[in-house]
Amino acid sequence: MAQHFLLSAAARSLSPGKVMRMSDRGAENVFVRLRWPQTDGKPVCPHCGCQICYDCRRSEHQPRWRCKACRADFSATSGTLFAWHKLPLRTYLMAIAVFCNEVKGIVSRRRVSVMLCER
Repeated sequence: MAQHFLLSAAARSLSPGKVMRMSDRGAENVFVRLRWPQTDGKPVCPHCGCQICYDCRRSEHQPRWRCKACRADFSATSGTLFAWHKLPLRTYLMAIAVFCNEVKGIVSRRRVSVMLCER
């Protein structure tokens, strides 16, 4: 069974300072590498598990893919805790950095929720 991406070594090495200095494209690259570490950031369909997916962006700032097998559209956050939320990927990376870098790895859900809602 695959390890959850929030528990990976790459997620633990992510610092809030690094996230704040990232461009939008850089944040997208880091997020997909954390999301799909087995394929080095190449998307895997969350519906059927197919690894043959192609890019079908709706705009430059909305990364989306389409699965060749089941023809389902999905984003980098599909099937994760961040699905159905419309915040930028950099905000989610900041939440991951805070979550993974807290003392002893313990952070309250309320603190992460407050951090995500602040603008």
